[in-house]
Amino acid sequence: MKKIIVLILGIFFLESKGQDIAMDFPYFKGKSYDFVIFQGSEAKTVFQGTIPENGKFILHIPKQYAPYRGMSRWLITGSKEGGGLDMVIPGHDFSVGSKESQPREENIIYMGNEEVKELNSLYKKEQAIFARYGAMLQATKSFSKTDKNYLIFEKEAQTQVQAYGDYQGELKKNKSYASGLINIINITQGIGTGLFEAEEEKAKNISDYITRDLDWDALYTSGHWTEVIASWADIHALVLEDPKSFAKDVETVSSRIKNPAEYRDFAERLAVAFTRNGRDDFISAITPIIRACGKISSFEGPLSVFVSAAVGMQAPDLDLRASGYKVLKSSSFLGKGYDKTLLLFYRSDCGPCEDLLKDLSGKYDMLKSRGVHIISVSGDQAESLFKEKGKELPWEDKYCDYKGFEGVNFRNYGISGTPTVFLIDGEGKIIERRASLTDIMGRL
Repeated sequence: MKKIIVLILGIFFLESKGQDIAMDFPYFKGKSYDFVIFQGSEAKTVFQGTIPENGKFILHIPKQYAPYRGMSRWLITGSKEGGGLDMVIPGHDFSVGSKESQPREENIIYMGNEEVKELNSLYKKEQAIFARYGAMLQATKSFSKTDKNYLIFEKEAQTQVQAYGDYQGELKKNKSYASGLINIINITQGIGTGLFEAEEEKAKNISDYITRDLDWDALYTSGHWTEVIASWADIHALVLEDPKSFAKDVETVSSRIKNPAEYRDFAERLAVAFTRNGRDDFISAITPIIRACGKISSFEGPLSVFVSAAVGMQAPDLDLRASGYKVLKSSSFLGKGYDKTLLLFYRSDCGPCEDLLKDLSGKYDMLKSRGVHIISVSGDQAESLFKEKGKELPWEDKYCDYKGFEGVNFRNYGISGTPTVFLIDGEGKIIERRASLTDIMGRL
């Protein structure tokens, strides 16, 4: 188990003027600093200054963020040495200081923060369990089952499994920020609320915790927002692989996240994660939930995948005027002798796109005989690059959005990663949206 190191600060809540942290670090006099707090996927610098000669100064959290309960970061800037503190703020003012040149847990003095001792205590208890469990697990793998000590090691490993379960019970009862933060950090290291050896059991345990027990408000200010949501998406896309089950989990989480700003960021992180994994089947599964949540007023950027060209929707028309053609209506994609349309978005300098184009070119005659019409739209911003690649492609309908991802067709279809392939029926409705030809061949 990797070691978790967290330094903590807390503050007393003063609604009228925001929140203040009284700092006393005389060794760093004359150095400039930034003070950063976390809001979902953003790290916001809310205060900057220079440490005075006596080392005493105030870190201020503006009132629009108060009462702030979460992680923050005090960073020394403008020096080769750097330094600073990662700090947990439990929602009220407090003071912290150190007279030493190298502030450490043992020489930093906190006033007005009860969570410091609690977090340190919880962390040490958890690490003791992990160390004992790891040692016993290694012993069971190193000794034969016929060895007289094997059963002792195996029993002790199970004792630590139970100890960790009891420890998690304590965390669940405790409503402090420190308790929730430990599990948030654990998730980023692939550790859930139970100790399992099987990969699928670990994945299911972590996913269940994120869905049902995770404090999303605490995650929003933890500095681990993007990492945890990406881990959740990866667990489902790469291990559990059940879009319908994930859609139910998203529905549960949608009811638990009350803040519209948090929910918007949540939906954006999912869109980015599944686009990265090429799992448009997951995007399609959760699209009805995201669109019906009522917490997102506009869908642009990564969120466009939830309103642009989703499975079951009418495909947007193709605006091909930049390529010297007219607007091609999706209801007219098919020509004589075709039953379906395969619409591909790609870039010539994209490795996966190159592989897909070669594969598609090799299957072109077979697909044409099956009544599949192929249309490709490039995101190349150089006309010469588009035309050079186009010479290699055997189908006729080859077009380009010369503005790349900012091009009208890329935006209308919600393309945030290439390649992206759409299978469209005779009426212009989207049957499939995928990131690879392999995933879509079964429908052709």
